[in-house]
Amino acid sequence: MKTILLWIVLFISAVFPIQAAAQENPAVQLETQENIPAPISVERKNIDGTEYLIKVYDIADGTEPEQLIENDFELDGFLFSHETTDKKVNENTDTKEATEEVSVESQSKNLEDVVKLFPATKEYNQDGYKGSLALDTGSIVTEAAGYTTKNYTVSTTKEYPGLMYADPSFVSQTVVKDGYTLPLTDVSWTVMGTSLAGDSLVPTEYKAVATYAKTFSSQVPTGYVSKARYTGTVAKTQTGSITYTLTYTGIPLKTGMPLPLKIITAVIGILLLAGLLILLWLFLKSRKGAEIYNLIDKEYICIGHQAVTPKEPVIDLNEFDDLIQSNVFRFILDKQTTKALFGRNIAVTFKDVTIKHRVNERVKEYTFDLDMGGVLDAE
Repeated sequence: MKTILLWIVLFISAVFPIQAAAQENPAVQLETQENIPAPISVERKNIDGTEYLIKVYDIADGTEPEQLIENDFELDGFLFSHETTDKKVNENTDTKEATEEVSVESQSKNLEDVVKLFPATKEYNQDGYKGSLALDTGSIVTEAAGYTTKNYTVSTTKEYPGLMYADPSFVSQTVVKDGYTLPLTDVSWTVMGTSLAGDSLVPTEYKAVATYAKTFSSQVPTGYVSKARYTGTVAKTQTGSITYTLTYTGIPLKTGMPLPLKIITAVIGILLLAGLLILLWLFLKSRKGAEIYNLIDKEYICIGHQAVTPKEPVIDLNEFDDLIQSNVFRFILDKQTTKALFGRNIAVTFKDVTIKHRVNERVKEYTFDLDMGGVLDAE
């Protein structure tokens, strides 16, 4: 009954939804709103019987979309009302070539060692521009970070064997080593041979070991600084404008129909609707029972429907004898029949075979399969 009343209310609303308003104000004329920018396009559409008016605006960022919405307005016999507003941000992208120089400290000026100190890419983020820069290996330059004085001594020794006397004049005063001229700094003498002179032994042969050394100083780097350039294309994205698409839905403006005729039309419509609903209810009631499927070519095919009464729950398949191609069946009970037969047996008859099946579902459709030579499956 509630469903019938709901359909009646909907029918009355459909018959004359705005007729009363039209009678009070037959010529709906709304004021035009001011300060609305002109749309860049206006399109009229009819979709599934409904009239739509679509207005597109392209405006600067910062404009409130509510300013674009128009009050209800009349156009060509339709009253249009705002339905939706869609927003699309239009972005402008500007690109440029960017260069950044990076310095790193190193302990070597060898290019192979220095290259390892620089990553292959570097992220760029300045003034709204973003992107990735690549290392330009050809731009790498290494210089000394500073200098310090380093003292070092170059020295060597030289032997002078077979000397008759321990005479320093027999020893060279300078020698050259690795390009450095070194002065004599020390001499040691060793007696290599003796002979008798009377009752005493006297030296007859000497070996001199001369030491030459000199201290030098030089300026050496305290470390190195390497510089390299990163280059690449970076981009900056900015909001240019915003496109708003406003959709208006149109409702036909009804012409003034005489009130008695409206009442008669409404009553006739209500009676017709009530009759249709009663027929629908009777039809749905007659559909209570079981949908019957037969396994045909490995697929369950619906061969018909049969009412099942709670008093005598029986399904007689013999009335579908012309359609049956196998002895395997599937049955689907609707919710109400399932609830009424919960916990009870339902008898299925085909030719001279009758099989009983217990319904073990309460709240939803119930499906079970039978092989008329024995139970195949149950769900």
